[in-house]
Amino acid sequence: MSELLFAKILLMPPLIAGVTLAVRKWGEGLGGWIGGFPWVAGPISFFIALEHGAAFAASTVTSALLGSIGTILFAIVYSVVSTRLTWLPTVIISYAVYFAIALLSLGRDVSLPVAACLNVAVLTAVLYFFPKPKGTADARKQPIYDIPLRMLVSTFFVVLLTQAADYLGPTWSGILTPFPIMTSTLAVFTHAQQGSAAATRILYGLMLAGYGFVAFLIGVAWIVPEMSIGLAYSILVVSTMLVNGVTIRLIR
Repeated sequence: MSELLFAKILLMPPLIAGVTLAVRKWGEGLGGWIGGFPWVAGPISFFIALEHGAAFAASTVTSALLGSIGTILFAIVYSVVSTRLTWLPTVIISYAVYFAIALLSLGRDVSLPVAACLNVAVLTAVLYFFPKPKGTADARKQPIYDIPLRMLVSTFFVVLLTQAADYLGPTWSGILTPFPIMTSTLAVFTHAQQGSAAATRILYGLMLAGYGFVAFLIGVAWIVPEMSIGLAYSILVVSTMLVNGVTIRLIR
């Protein structure tokens, strides 16, 4: 087993567990906002940069910004559909929307500024029209396997996407960098255990952190090729936190 693969397997489980515990401690809104930080997409981008070079990572950014629109629409579709269906058909329909956006993004000759502006415009519109659930979440005791299963599912997707970058190339690697791993994991488990209203609140929190994700991706394009990879991503972590700090007042 390579050192990088071992690092992926060790890194992701505590991140997923930490976000899950944050949701349980501070509620769906703040927990979702914390979960919306690039805990998954960040390591995916970081490992891609380590394995394939800074230039390769930077070349994925425009596609990632377009792919992120699919994640934004995944969230609002899940919130709307979850009021009528159980978690399985809801997540299948939401994934279908994500992949439809991903396929529409292929072959688009879009500049980085245009992709960033389009992403922010869609994100702002979705947040404005996001459903506002009424009532409180259903209180249920989580099964003992809950956190381990979340850790397993998320780690599997991160390892799969980063290991496949050689075959996917920069376009598909970029589109799949924002694949809704954390988003769908939190939404599905919350929906199944606490109901649609709780899932909607957590998804809204996740989307509030989307502005920081846009800043993170722009930083990957601008500064990762200009300095050491470790230093660049450390700066991006701090800058993402600063940007998202502005949106914390909007948590429901």
